[in-house]
Amino acid sequence: MLPVKDGMCPECAVKHEFWQAHNQQSLYYQYHFYGKHGRWPKWADAIAHCPENVKAQWIARLAEKGVTV
Repeated sequence: MLPVKDGMCPECAVKHEFWQAHNQQSLYYQYHFYGKHGRWPKWADAIAHCPENVKAQWIARLAEKGVTV
């Protein structure tokens, strides 16, 4: 994989605050995660590092889209 550009998240290659979810839809994140864990990431993995209130917000917004975390 190509190196991540400066200022981008080293896990998902998307610019976001450190306390926000990784972009589970990012191909970089998917392959990076697969390389580390030997399986494809779920949204639960993308939000695992977030504070509880942020996790709750992501779970609620994803549920509105029909995604179960």
